[in-house]
Amino acid sequence: MKNSLIKRLGVSVAVLSCIFTAASVSAVLVTWDLNPKGLDKSVGSSNVTITEYGRSITAYGWTVNPSGDTPLGLYYKNQGFDETGLGIIGPSDHELQSSGGLPLQYIQLDLGAILATGKVFDGKLQIGSVQSSSNDTFSIYGSSTLGTLGTKISGTFDISSDLLFVSIPDFGAYQYISIGSLSGDILPVAFQAFCIPEMSALFPIVGLIAAVSLTQLLRRRRMARSISA
Repeated sequence: MKNSLIKRLGVSVAVLSCIFTAASVSAVLVTWDLNPKGLDKSVGSSNVTITEYGRSITAYGWTVNPSGDTPLGLYYKNQGFDETGLGIIGPSDHELQSSGGLPLQYIQLDLGAILATGKVFDGKLQIGSVQSSSNDTFSIYGSSTLGTLGTKISGTFDISSDLLFVSIPDFGAYQYISIGSLSGDILPVAFQAFCIPEMSALFPIVGLIAAVSLTQLLRRRRMARSISA
């Protein structure tokens, strides 16, 4: 009896170990909606933190200045279809603008917290309000410094990329990813990446199964002793 229950306990733990291992390598596609509640109002700050699947990113608004970029208030925009996302205070349409082929403002995503896990890959951005009538185009920049636009790491995207998730080149090489308009105006909508779940999330389950199996083992041993007595 004792050996049989010990064997069952071992099998239970082995099964949980297999689940534990599988979860550690199975990636989940996570999307951080930059306007998660579909609001149409000022954020009330130049930054906002968004959490999905227990992982957080922070978006910052910046105005480009020769003497140093300055914080810019963010705006939740919701005007339907491809006009819903995270914009800025100032322009009447609350979208990122450009001048002379360069961004006048930009929204910068701090990905430091999720990149630190080493379990996030294939990052992508979704940008809306990219229209042909106003020749809207945008690009992606990578930076190691908060409040600095950074290096242009992508090509130029146009209406063909409107609301599509476009890949972030060299994803993981930069803590900060910036979105800026090169012509017309555009609206950041979402960030997306594959995340590998933390294995520690399964610890309580493994402990519960082991505890139940051990309790059954002790109970049956006591019953066996009572009968033999």
